[in-house]
Amino acid sequence: MQDLLDSPFTPVIVACLIASLAVGGVARLLRSSLLASLAAPATFLVAYYETYNKIPGFPPVGSTNKIFYIAVFAAVVGLALDLLAPARVGRLVLLAAPLPIAVWIALPRFADPSAPLLLELAAMVAGGALLLWRVAALAEAENGPLVAGGLLAVLPAVFAPIALFGGSSTSVGLCLGLTAGLAVGAGFALLWPMKLRLTAVLGAGSGLLAVIDTVTLITQRADPIALLLFLTVLAAGQVGASWLLPTARPGPRLRGIAQTLMAATPIVVIVALLFLRHDSPF
Repeated sequence: MQDLLDSPFTPVIVACLIASLAVGGVARLLRSSLLASLAAPATFLVAYYETYNKIPGFPPVGSTNKIFYIAVFAAVVGLALDLLAPARVGRLVLLAAPLPIAVWIALPRFADPSAPLLLELAAMVAGGALLLWRVAALAEAENGPLVAGGLLAVLPAVFAPIALFGGSSTSVGLCLGLTAGLAVGAGFALLWPMKLRLTAVLGAGSGLLAVIDTVTLITQRADPIALLLFLTVLAAGQVGASWLLPTARPGPRLRGIAQTLMAATPIVVIVALLFLRHDSPF
C-alpha cells in the first residue's frame, strides 16, 4: 500500500479523480449534459498540469507545450459545435481535426522533410480520425454515454505501456491520470446517464491524439506494431461482446460494462509484444 502511495503517478491520478468527481457531480446536480461533457477535457487539462507542473506560455514552444493548447482549442471547438452547429458539421470536424494536430506537433521535423515522415504523418492522421469517429459513433448508439465514455477511459490506459517503452514516462503518468478520471465519468454514465457530446470526444480525444503524436512523431520511439494493435481497441469491445454475450441478455448496462472491459483486452497482447521486442524499461 505504501509503495502505491509513493508512486510518482499517484498525485496525477488523485487530482484527476477529484476533478472528474467534482465536474461530473455538479453536472448531475444541475442536470446539464453539456457540463457533464466538459468533465472529460477538464480532466485532461488537470492531468497535464499535474504531470508537467505548469500551464505553458502562449504561443507554445515544443510539442509537450502544444499538447495543452490542443486540448483547450479542441474543447472550445467542441463546445461551439454542440451549441451552434448541426451534427453533420461536427462529424466533418472530427474527421478533419487529426490533420492540424499532427502537423502542428510534427512541425520541427519539417525542417528536414522526408518520405518516411509523410508516411508516418498520414498514418497518424488516419488513425486519429478513426479514433475520434469511432468514439463519437458509439456515443450516438444504444447505451452510448457508458460505452463511449468507457472507451475514452480505456484508450489512454492501453497507450500507457507504448509510451513507457517509447521512453516517455511523463506521457505514462498523464495517460494513467486521464484513465482514472474518465473511468469516474464512465461510472457517472452508468448510474446517471447523460449524452456524451462533441465537447468530450473532441476535447479529451484530441488531447490524447496530441500525446500519441508527440511520442510517435517527435520522440520517434513508439513501436509501430504496438500502435497498430492499439487501434484494435476501437473494435475489441463490440466484437468481444457479440462473441461472448447472448443477444438478449444481459441488460444494456451490464453489456456496456462488459463491452468496456473487453475493449481493454488488447493491452495484454501489446504488453507481451513490447517485452518481446524491447528491453525492459524497469
